[in-house]
Amino acid sequence: MPGIQWQEPICGGGGNACIQIGLTTDGTPILRETARPHELVTTTREGLRNFVEAAKRGELDHLV
Repeated sequence: MPGIQWQEPICGGGGNACIQIGLTTDGTPILRETARPHELVTTTREGLRNFVEAAKRGELDHLV
C-alpha cells in the first residue's frame, strides 16, 4: 500500500521474522512481516491496543 510510513522492523534474536507496523492514510493500523511484505493485516486501534495489552499481561505466551 503506497503512502504508509512503516516503523523500523521489530526483530527478535537476529532472525528474519521481523514485524512492522504502520498506519494507512485514514489511520488504520496495518502490520506486515518483512519476509512477506505484500501480506498485510489490518485492525482497529482498539484491536491493536487490546492485542498489545494482552501480550504485556502474558496472555499470548503460549503462542510463542
